Amino acid sequence: MSKVLVRVQSGMTLESLAEEYHTSVYAIRRLNNLQGDIFVGMRLVIEEINGFYYTVQPFDTLESVAKKFSVSEESIAQLNGVDRIFIGQKIFVGEK
Repeated sequence: MSKVLVRVQSGMTLESLAEEYHTSVYAIRRLNNLQGDIFVGMRLVIEEINGFYYTVQPFDTLESVAKKFSVSEESIAQLNGVDRIFIGQKIFVGEK
């Protein structure tokens, strides 16, 4: 995992930054102590994590998704700041 410093440009969102740098929105928020939105010119520290986004399907649970991708439930929960998931939710799957 490496950390990069990014200056927010027009059109950037937390979601687009998370996808570009292979991390989660929650991880960016937590690392930068963000409570609200980002703005042009803001500097953010982003920690790249090996992983990908997955859209939760019917009958998925944290346990079943973790088993499907051979990661821990705790990792998914921590990377996304959740204790449960719901259908249609985009979650970041990676090993912290």
